[in-house]
Amino acid sequence: METLKRHLPAGGCDGLSELRKIAARFEEKIFTSAENQADYLRKISLKMLIMETKSAIENSMASNPTGENQNMQDQ
Repeated sequence: METLKRHLPAGGCDGLSELRKIAARFEEKIFTSAENQADYLRKISLKMLIMETKSAIENSMASNPTGENQNMQDQ
């Protein structure tokens, strides 16, 4: 839930309720596709890591919209 809260806009009680529904669907999808508990945990971890990585990339690109490396600008 904490990861979803950071990455999906949610306002008020309705937003929190919607996040819970999203989290439940996400968890159910992973659970049904997992072969065992270790696979389930691996898949959950991987999805969360991907979500965090995409967010970091988007934030980086937003702070540097030209995509240029700061070191290149200094030369």
